[in-house]
Amino acid sequence: MSLRLKRAILRSRKKSFHFLNLVTLSEERTLMMLAVVVGLASGISAFIFKHMIDGVYHFCCSAEPSSSLSSGHWYRVFLPAIGGLLGGLVIYFFAKEAKGHGVPEAIYALRRRGGRGRPRVVLVKSVASAFTIGTGGSAGTEGPIIQIGAAVGSSIGQLFNVSPAYLKTLAAAGAAGGMAAVFNAPIAAVIFAMEVLLREFTTQAFSMVVFSSVIASVTSHILLGDNTFLPSPAFGIQHPAELGLYFILGIIAAPLASIFSKTLFFAEGFTDRFKKIPDPIKAMIGGLIVGVIGLFLPQILGAGYFEVTDILSPGGGATTWGMLLLFSLVIGKIICTSITLGSGGSGGILMPSLFIGAMMGSLYGQFAHTIFPNIAPAGAYALVGMGLIFSVVANAPVTAIVMMFEITQDYRIILPLMFSVTITMIMARQMGEVGIYARVLLARGVKLDGGEAHDPVMTMTASEVMVKNIEIVSQNMTVERLAQIIDESHHTGFPVINGQGELVGMVTYVEIHKAYQDRVDLQKTLIEKIMRSDLPLSDPEDVLVDVVRRMQESETDRIAVVEPDNPKRLVGLITRADIMSAYRASP
Repeated sequence: MSLRLKRAILRSRKKSFHFLNLVTLSEERTLMMLAVVVGLASGISAFIFKHMIDGVYHFCCSAEPSSSLSSGHWYRVFLPAIGGLLGGLVIYFFAKEAKGHGVPEAIYALRRRGGRGRPRVVLVKSVASAFTIGTGGSAGTEGPIIQIGAAVGSSIGQLFNVSPAYLKTLAAAGAAGGMAAVFNAPIAAVIFAMEVLLREFTTQAFSMVVFSSVIASVTSHILLGDNTFLPSPAFGIQHPAELGLYFILGIIAAPLASIFSKTLFFAEGFTDRFKKIPDPIKAMIGGLIVGVIGLFLPQILGAGYFEVTDILSPGGGATTWGMLLLFSLVIGKIICTSITLGSGGSGGILMPSLFIGAMMGSLYGQFAHTIFPNIAPAGAYALVGMGLIFSVVANAPVTAIVMMFEITQDYRIILPLMFSVTITMIMARQMGEVGIYARVLLARGVKLDGGEAHDPVMTMTASEVMVKNIEIVSQNMTVERLAQIIDESHHTGFPVINGQGELVGMVTYVEIHKAYQDRVDLQKTLIEKIMRSDLPLSDPEDVLVDVVRRMQESETDRIAVVEPDNPKRLVGLITRADIMSAYRASP
């Protein structure tokens, strides 16, 4: 089949999908059907993702994480490094947007790219996260599956050529579906999508997110079984005065969650300073450090599900683990999660937040029991502590409350949890804590208050503004000939290519003027001798505010737009004049 025929078939398919939307069914019914498809696909993706992690883990380690290193499994020191390297290579070569927590990247796609994402992110994020988590990297599964689900929803929306507004909703619906499938928490997943991802409420968006979440949860039940995500300890408030202990727990949790958030953010910024070190090597080094720490604290390796389950089990770690060990695990998990994700590993922060909260709550519960023996068991405080840390780190108090109820299916947690979360969030606000997602996105120029929605520089992408018919010059052209071209053209600068048609630099009248001042022989000097090779580059899906920032940082008035996976393949050019024209033409 010829390439032209394939393109014609694809165009006809897109038209038929558009015809289906407009004629065969009403728009709302079509969108609801797509939401069901997204939920089904997200549930299946979550099932596959979970088994990928399990497969990597069982291939590398037959023993549980908490046995291992101190028991002679010394080789596991190197496993997180290997996982970091493999995951880093997959991300570096196939989809760099798959790097990170997952949730900030999903929010960024919703806010800055209209919900558009590349389908390959589904596979790349799954593989990279499976390598990171399965080999012992200190990260969780929820961030990756949220980004995977968002990519699934976006891909289906783009396939059916839905409008940008609905594409964002389908991406959020996919994220909710993935979260619902992994945590068996469809209600919390819906609230998370509305509270954190979309940050706005409309009846249609809510309906689509609910449809997707329910279908994904049902799919997960069929494939994985109907089990609670975490066990619930014996729970109950013996006396109303016991709420005072939860009040104190809430006060303690706020600064601890803030420390976790700031440490993680610092680690990401710190590793970004070493620009000469390839990203996969950074992830490998981070994994090696985590492996060494795991030699002394094997419980911090991996997501931490086994340890949290043990803490919450009756007669488990909440009563048998010593206070010094619990304190060490809190500090160790904060450090190792920050290193794993900050160095470039792929994973989420929800499960590490639950781990830190469980250890903190158990430590607090044991201490309280020494003073008040008749209060609720330490496991109850561990359960509440989990919700407290997550509520601050993710800045999602409502999601935290509902999620803790759903994953334990124990209503007795609601009252002390609501009370403590309120105290913790008030404390966090007083401390100026905004959560890790807001910190990461603010560093990329995205505010979560919604105030930027009407600014075209904040919403338009490079592909919408760039000039595709570009005048280019060869690096073997003389400077004199370039000066003649500039005199004859209305352009003042040109991208420079080599003999293979690859982008190698940029040259403008500024470089010509400098060459003239330096008394360079313009007839003999080639462009490659005066061109600027340290080019600022842009991805077609980058938002204009990022393009403008790169222009300012590099002190240039034009920027080359290249293929995401091939920085030498030129696809467009943007100048300041192009940006101003787009700004004036916007409504």
